[in-house]
Amino acid sequence: MLKTFNSMLDWVRHGGDERTRALYRRPVIEAARLWRHVLARTCFIGVTGSAGKTTTKDLLHAALALRFRCAKNSDSQNVLYPIARTLLTVGPRLQFCVQEVGASEVGRFDAMLALLKPQVGVVTNVGTDHYKSFRGREGVAAEKRKLIACLPADGLAVLNADDDLVAAMAANCRARVVTYGLQKQADFRGEIVTDRWPERLALRIHHDGNIVLAQTQLLGAHHAGNVLAAIATACSLGVPLGEAALAMNGYEALLGRMSVHETTRGVTFIRDDLKAPQWSLEKAWQFMAQAHADRKLIVLGTISDYPGASSARYRREAQAAMAAVDHLLMVGPHASALARKLNTAGTQKLLAFETVRDASSWLNEFAQAGDLVLLKGSNSADHLARMALAMDRDVRCWRHRCGWEKFCDRCRLLGEPAPP
Repeated sequence: MLKTFNSMLDWVRHGGDERTRALYRRPVIEAARLWRHVLARTCFIGVTGSAGKTTTKDLLHAALALRFRCAKNSDSQNVLYPIARTLLTVGPRLQFCVQEVGASEVGRFDAMLALLKPQVGVVTNVGTDHYKSFRGREGVAAEKRKLIACLPADGLAVLNADDDLVAAMAANCRARVVTYGLQKQADFRGEIVTDRWPERLALRIHHDGNIVLAQTQLLGAHHAGNVLAAIATACSLGVPLGEAALAMNGYEALLGRMSVHETTRGVTFIRDDLKAPQWSLEKAWQFMAQAHADRKLIVLGTISDYPGASSARYRREAQAAMAAVDHLLMVGPHASALARKLNTAGTQKLLAFETVRDASSWLNEFAQAGDLVLLKGSNSADHLARMALAMDRDVRCWRHRCGWEKFCDRCRLLGEPAPP
C-alpha cells in the first residue's frame, strides 16, 4: 500500500504542469487524512517558530533515533501538501514522527494541524517573518500558538523560556509544559561554553540536578535555542540527557544556514544565504564581530520582512554590519546611495555593487587566505552562493532573477551562461 502511495506522490510532484499537480493534491491530502487514523500508535511532534524549525527538527530526530523508530519530514517541507506526503510515508510501526509546521498567511495552521494531529508541540521563537501577512510578532505568535492550543491533555508542549511570546503560550495549553532556554527558570537551562569562530557552539546543560556538555558542529550562539529545544523534547520523551547531548555532535549545519564553505585559496565563507529577515540580522552581525579571523567581510543582499521604508532599514543594518567587520559589500539597488552616505572621507569600508557578478569579481581579486566572509541574503532573490563557488570553479550563470528557489550548488544552470 505504501509503495503505491509513494509512486502516486512522485508522479504528483514531478509529472504534468502546475494545474495538473494542483488537481491531484487534494486526493493526496485526503488519503493522508485517512492514513493518519491508522497511525494511532505513532506520536507526532510538531515543530514551529520563525527560525530554527528545520535545525531543531533534525537535531530532535537524531536524538530520538538513538532509542526509537523515528521519521521526519525532508528538508524544510512544512506546509499542508508536504505534510500529507510525510504522513503517507510513515509506517504504523514507527514510534515518532517529527514534522515542521510553517505558515506564511493567517489561518494556514488550521488545516495542517487538523491533518497532523500532533501530541507534542515545540516552539522555537517568534520573529517578524512574513510581515505583510502577520504585521508583527503578536500576529505571528497568534498563529504559532495554535500548535500548543491543539495538544491533548496527555501531550507535551516544549517552549522557549527566553522568548516572551513563546513562554506566554503555556497559558493556552492543556498539555504538560517543559521549558528550555538560557534563563535560570528554564527546566532545561543552557550555558554557552564556546561560540566564537573558529570554535563551534558548545553548551553546558543543566536539568534536574544533572549537568552535561553538548558539543555541536553549529556556528553562533543563536543556535543554542535549537539545541536546547531538541534535547528538552528528546529527554521528555524518554532519551537520557547524556545520550541526547551526544547526539548533537553528529549534526552538520544545513546548507545556507550558517554552513561553512572552505575554498582551495584558504578563504572561508559562512553561508547564511537562505533568507535574511530583518529581525534576525543582529545575531549574524554579532557572530562576525566576535569571530577570530585575519580579515572579516560581510556580503549583504536582499533584506526581507520589515515595516517602514526600505532605505532606513538598509541604512541601519549597513551601519551595524560595518561596525562588525573590515569591509561590507552590498549588492543591489540600495548599495550605491548608502555607500555615498556611510563611507567617511578617505575610507572604503562599504563597497557598493549593482550585481552579484560585480561583487564576485571584486572579491576574487581582493580575498586572500585567512579571510572570513559571511554571505547574508535571500537566496530566491540574490543567489549569493555563486560568490563562494566562483572561488574554485567556473561559474557562468550570473542571472539577476532566475526564478529558482534551489541553491546554485544544486542547479544545472550554474555552468551555463545566462541568455542576453
